[in-house]
Amino acid sequence: MKNLNKIYFLILLVIFIPSVSFAFTLLGSNFKAIITEVMEIINLLVPILTSIAFVIFFWGLSKFILNSNKPEEIKNGKSYMIWGILVLFILLSFRVIVGFVSNELEIGGTTPVIPILRTS
Repeated sequence: MKNLNKIYFLILLVIFIPSVSFAFTLLGSNFKAIITEVMEIINLLVPILTSIAFVIFFWGLSKFILNSNKPEEIKNGKSYMIWGILVLFILLSFRVIVGFVSNELEIGGTTPVIPILRTS
């Protein structure tokens, strides 16, 4: 059975690798265009991953609250909440770092603006 799964995987790999590799050509493009394409993909994935992390966090919170009399479920709920917070922190940090780098290289994109209150 494992060999059959490997064969199916290799067949799919052989079929889809050429279509993926020829989907984006480097002819006539420069470094800025390539980075812009990569950033567009990242900008699509980050909100999706963030929403999944929120769902995981709240799933753990609900397990923690609703099963307060079962120590094993409390432990699982804590684990889900910790992983959810960790993933949210990593995604936020990644988003900010990519924004700073893209602004420094003048590739585009925006960074979160922190308002500064000036008193005179």
